[in-house]
Amino acid sequence: MALCSAMAFAQPANSPRAPAAGTEDEAFRNEAAAQYRKIVAGLSARGQLDDDEVTLERVRRISRGLIVAAAEVRPETGTWSWEVHVTSDRSKGAFCMAGGKVLVGSALVKRLDLDDGELAMLLGHEIAHAVAYHRREATRSSMDADVAQEIRRAEIAVMQENEADRIGMGLAYRAGWPATSLVSFYDKLATQEGPRTFNSSHPSAQSRAAMARTIAQQLDKQPR
Repeated sequence: MALCSAMAFAQPANSPRAPAAGTEDEAFRNEAAAQYRKIVAGLSARGQLDDDEVTLERVRRISRGLIVAAAEVRPETGTWSWEVHVTSDRSKGAFCMAGGKVLVGSALVKRLDLDDGELAMLLGHEIAHAVAYHRREATRSSMDADVAQEIRRAEIAVMQENEADRIGMGLAYRAGWPATSLVSFYDKLATQEGPRTFNSSHPSAQSRAAMARTIAQQLDKQPR
């Protein structure tokens, strides 16, 4: 899954970290927006952009609550020019680029048979990557990295995925979705993951499901 992500109720260590320099962050968002426009334009030219009206309505409706939740935790995200699109291109999973540029593959939503709460978790995870300012190092890295650099990048990617899971659950819960639905999303991922599946950039789906259950127990003990 392109997973292209904990909040005020959690411990400070799990809170998303702001970038050090505002100008650098703005440049990064502008770079992401330009890349996003190219992706969206290509999909539109092929007739594969927003061509599933039912999924588009669901994704945009659910995203609205998550965007509000993100702004409550990270106020500057309220000034972002958020965009939310879906595509029937089966090669696309789901991601949220810097500055709130969201794209969701309708094939992924259908393959996992996601209900609204589970879809909220998928979207929350992706939005969390942007809220937490992830992917900077991966975006700006050189192509000729040595083995040690590749290992370090893989370690960072796994840490970012874990953080996006925590933040994303917080966003979705804050937006009003029940913790049981959020855990259910990870259970579906685990069911889809084959035996001995290895992904250097993501924790195993089984471990993510286990962590989601732990977080859900913590969320249920706290007010929204």
